[in-house]
Amino acid sequence: MKKSYKVIVIITLVALVSGAYLGYRMWNKPHADATEMPGIKVSAQELVTAFETNEDSANTKYLSQVVEVTGTIANINVQDTLVYVNLTYPEAMMGGVQVTVDDRFEEQAKQLKEGSDITIKGFCNGYLMDVILKDGVLVEGESKE
Repeated sequence: MKKSYKVIVIITLVALVSGAYLGYRMWNKPHADATEMPGIKVSAQELVTAFETNEDSANTKYLSQVVEVTGTIANINVQDTLVYVNLTYPEAMMGGVQVTVDDRFEEQAKQLKEGSDITIKGFCNGYLMDVILKDGVLVEGESKE
């Protein structure tokens, strides 16, 4: 009986140490950077249409992937420490692409002007009323002068 108690204690300790190590590794995992990753190139209209037509298929193709989107800036919103760039296209009734800009590109994003064309890439988080991209980085675009 005493021997089985020691085995249980040793197994429990090994499990706790392994869990702590894995937790530490996950917590300190390097952040993925969209600037260094190739993106799936698509227009804002194609991306929104893909989600509106067949959300399951679009999720399979785009979800958690780096997507490089080209569109027209509908507006730029600054809320607290976040900058959102909303892309649209001429035929848009509702919805578009909402990009949360990466911290390193906030000042550059604030200089963009509404109505200009831009290419921006980020990680696709799915579709609500807009297609949501996070950690957006500016690829090309026109800024205020």
